[in-house]
Amino acid sequence: MKTAIVLAGGQGSRLNYREKALLELHGKPILLRILERLSGSVDDFIIVARDRDQQIKLPLSRLPVGRTTVVCDEIRGFGPIAGIYTGLKASKAAYSFVVACDMPYVNASVVDLLFRRASGYDVAIPYPPEPLHAVYKRDVTIEAAKKAINEGKGAIMYIIDQLRANFVSKEEIQTLDPNLCTFLNINRVQDIKRLSDQAICE
Repeated sequence: MKTAIVLAGGQGSRLNYREKALLELHGKPILLRILERLSGSVDDFIIVARDRDQQIKLPLSRLPVGRTTVVCDEIRGFGPIAGIYTGLKASKAAYSFVVACDMPYVNASVVDLLFRRASGYDVAIPYPPEPLHAVYKRDVTIEAAKKAINEGKGAIMYIIDQLRANFVSKEEIQTLDPNLCTFLNINRVQDIKRLSDQAICE
């Protein structure tokens, strides 16, 4: 069983606090684009919302029926680590792919590669590190995230340092995704137009 966990809880401070997951690219919310692109590679999806207010804004009626669970961060104000912790606790899979909600060109073939590379390890992560585009082993990562939260360590690499990591080079990833489109993300309003004009990733 393979699960994809989409972290939708970011504040979007550099986007004038607009919801990243709901930003439209080529006429479709980024969240839906991610789910569609991964639909053939995973069995189910877990979307981690910031809180109930954000959850009700999500396009729930358009999410894959029977394959999608929406949960809210159990721990508020702790960033992506809290999202990873909450998402993995909700997952029934031994390994889950964790991705930020601002990566509209996530590549299913790259995700498949990371799942294969995760076997025998606690995490398969692209290198240079992309911790919000990686496959994590459930139980050991939950414990690492819990330790980070208890110690007030907000940097995701603090978790990675506790795990047996298989670093997958971006040179290898380029054999599947030559332009590394899978890692493109949206941080600022101008990124939306930039990515809309990039037909190379469609």
